[in-house]
Parts: sequence; C-alpha cells; structure tokens
Amino acid sequence: MRGGANEFISPEGLRVDGRRAGEVRRLRCKLGPLSGADGSAYFEQGNTKVLVRVTGPRELSHRLKAPHDRALLTCDFAALPFAGGQYRPQGRGDRNAAEIAMCVRQIFEPVVQAHLYPRAQIDISVSLLEADGDARAAIINAASLAMVDAGVAMEDLVCACSAGIASGSPIVDLNGQEAGGCAEMVVALLPRTGKLSFVQLESKLPIASIEEVLNFAGEGCRQVHEVLSSTIQLHAQSLLYSRGKFST
Repeated sequence: MRGGANEFISPEGLRVDGRRAGEVRRLRCKLGPLSGADGSAYFEQGNTKVLVRVTGPRELSHRLKAPHDRALLTCDFAALPFAGGQYRPQGRGDRNAAEIAMCVRQIFEPVVQAHLYPRAQIDISVSLLEADGDARAAIINAASLAMVDAGVAMEDLVCACSAGIASGSPIVDLNGQEAGGCAEMVVALLPRTGKLSFVQLESKLPIASIEEVLNFAGEGCRQVHEVLSSTIQLHAQSLLYSRGKFST
C-alpha cells in the first residue's frame, strides 16, 4: 500500500477527512435539475459529483433491436476532461467509459419493470463532473434518483457504497486518497429486500475480511438510502405544494 495504511486512521480513530470508520461522506442530491429532461438528478458523494439524465420511456428507435414485450434500457457515460483532477479527454471507444455504462445498464435492467413499457426504450446518460476516487457508487445513486424523477417503475431503489480495509480495520465510503492505498469493494443493494445487485472488487482483499467489508458496505448503502428516500419524499411534497394538491 502506498504510504502505509496507518496514515489513513489516526490514533483517535479518525480518517484523513475527519470521519469515523463507519461514516459515509457528505451526501447532497437534487431531483430534476435539468428542466428539459424526462428525468434527471444531481448527486454529490463527498467531492464526487455526478449528473444523470433519463430519457423515456419513449418509442423504440428503429435502429435498435429489442424484445417486443418489454423496454430496452441503454446507458452512456462521459467524464469531463478534468473530472479526475488532471486533464484526460475521453476519446471514442474509451474502455473505462464503456465498462461503467455497461455496469449501470446491467444493474438497472433487473430492477426496472420493463414489461410495463413494451416496444419502448429508456436511456440513461451519465456525466461525471468531478471524481474523488472510484465514482461507481455515486453514479449508481444518481441514476437511481434520475429514474425516480422520470417516473420509471422500479422494484426498488438501488443504493450503492464502497468499503475497504485500512490499518487492519474496515472503513466505509472511501475517498480518493483512501482508495489509492486500500483494497476497495463497491456494493449496490436493494434496501427493501437487502438483496445485493452489484459487487465489485478490483484489488486483493484477505478472504477473512471479505464478509466484514461486505457488511460495512451494506451499512453504507443503508445510510445512503436514508438520504435518497428523504430527498425523494421532499421532492414529491414540493411538487404537490406547487400544484396545489397538498396543504398544511
């Protein structure tokens, strides 16, 4: 590990950004930031910032082949050139972008009630504005909110968070500095059932630690879910107030 894992947790049990081991980063989110979109969401997880637009459900493009009895889900991903702190333009055929887009599509395909939208397509467009470590969890959370804003029927929200090992102990929701020196696992789950919908582990993690890290990531997902649920509820109330459907 670069710099030594002990640098990540102080003797007082605080991490480099002042959080305890089981605390997620500050979460900020907004539904409907893009007025012209069918659905959209802005999401911040620490210094990672994501904007997602959802188009549809709409008529299936003639160029696409899809089952006639359910909707087709597509996803594209783009990162701003300076999203990672250094200038890195995204070219055509970018492998990382394609992998992230495929990951998002595969996560939401089983969750979306696609049978309700035959001969239709739903497009998810992800823009990474700023990244502080692995952005997959923030992207999944933002996409979940944008799908809700678009009114797409889903079995459940999808909530995501990361966890890893630092100084021999599990930590949740790694920032960029921590992710650069710790083994990291990214997890997405469905809060209603607790079912895992996505697990990614790209670096080595001791077998004896996997279950503990998985549990930490799950707890992080539950913290994220509280914020997402509260945001959705407040947004729904705001819409009802604005339309005169709800009064104090």
